[in-house]
Amino acid sequence: MAIKERDIKMISHFRNNARQSLTNLSKMTKIPVSTIFDKLKEYEENSLIKKHTSLLDFKKLGYDIRTQILLTAGTEGREKLQKFLMMHPRVNTIYRINNGFDFLIEGIFRNMIELDSFGVELDAQKPLDKKEFFIMEEMKREEFLSYKENLGIQRWFTNLFRRNKKSYEENGGLFENEANRY
Repeated sequence: MAIKERDIKMISHFRNNARQSLTNLSKMTKIPVSTIFDKLKEYEENSLIKKHTSLLDFKKLGYDIRTQILLTAGTEGREKLQKFLMMHPRVNTIYRINNGFDFLIEGIFRNMIELDSFGVELDAQKPLDKKEFFIMEEMKREEFLSYKENLGIQRWFTNLFRRNKKSYEENGGLFENEANRY
């Protein structure tokens, strides 16, 4: 799927506010509603848009403790640990990672007692290594390719390419400043 400037514009608006009406989005972007509707369906069918969701302030819901935990399971325990994490209601996010760890998880808890209870259950899974970090303050979340900060990325690359087309071709497909690095 080739991404065009129009796609970046629509995706950026969806990232900023997925609940805005297609009519309103059409007025803001000057892209016909029918085109936006068709593109939205295409993005969903191609799994470019995986899910429409809301970002919550968990503290306002009474969940005051958020942690990030790095886990190493080892070859034999990895599948069992993954199943435990996938099924646990306090685990919000799971990533499979590298550099000596198997998983990075985010856990959300009402209080230290819930966190401690989760820790006991987690330790029963016998991870080889565990490093826990408390999230003190969320400073930025889900902003990449959101309209307010990233609109015009495609235009920036296009303009850069146009300004440097000759040097781009002369340098074997690298922009001049990139070619000088090699």
